[in-house]
Amino acid sequence: MAQTSNDELSSVSAPPSPRNHPVADMHMHPLYPRIWTQGTIDYVRSVNPDIIEEADAFADPMRLRRLLDAEGIDHAVLLAEEAPATSGMVTSEEVQDYVAGIRGLHFFASINPLLESDPRKKLETLLARGPVAGLKLMPTYMYFYPADPRLYPLYDLAQDLGLPCTFHTGLSRISKTRLKYGDPLLLDDVACDFPNLPILLAHSGRGVWYAEAAMMATLHENIFLEISGLPPRNLPTYFPRLERIADKMVFGSDWPGLVSIADNVEAVREVFSPEAARIVLWENAARLLRLEAPGRSG
Repeated sequence: MAQTSNDELSSVSAPPSPRNHPVADMHMHPLYPRIWTQGTIDYVRSVNPDIIEEADAFADPMRLRRLLDAEGIDHAVLLAEEAPATSGMVTSEEVQDYVAGIRGLHFFASINPLLESDPRKKLETLLARGPVAGLKLMPTYMYFYPADPRLYPLYDLAQDLGLPCTFHTGLSRISKTRLKYGDPLLLDDVACDFPNLPILLAHSGRGVWYAEAAMMATLHENIFLEISGLPPRNLPTYFPRLERIADKMVFGSDWPGLVSIADNVEAVREVFSPEAARIVLWENAARLLRLEAPGRSG
């Protein structure tokens, strides 16, 4: 689970504004406190105080689908998180089963090279079970460098299949995470060696490496900034050339690590031009996930 501080979080639960394009959230976590570490539970409770008590209701994925409809989110990526040393063991299989058959929900597998002797084989096994929309890799939570040779066969398969790979970058408030693995520059070799592998920098180097993350997205055609865990109204401060790099950004909320997804969507619309907001909130994600716009009224 990635984090923001309390003063960075939106507290206004505003309904979504009328719009003429869909919205995709590329970074959400299943609400699984029963298998989170205590540090993750404490963090989520500190930023979204009532949500832990609703966990039983969210065991039904239709409860999440109704929340997303209320927040104005058409498509959402649910991330597995196999990081027992830090945040918890939310297994790929459990999340894959959770999203199965639910409108607009997509599953990103978590593959931990310290747990899997053959990361590529793990992905092949998951693909045999059902749809996999992408990968979520967490170097700071799992203690590995992105260019670890053990992962190259996995990247090769993901590239062949066109699966986007999201990497945690930057700071985290979960205890025992190791910042040294979270520098966006560590993905330079991966981007060069797999030029057709879509790479998303989750949190865009949060708190430490905003400039480096923006440089990587500008340098590499296959790297995107993923803005989960960042207060959107602060994006012009983090990225002074914000409008110019909108074509390399995707929206993510990091729910349940905030109260209102809709408020963050509205903040994106405030800081970007209408055209750029459409790119960030929908077009880039739709291209990465190979989606078509759903029919909507209003």
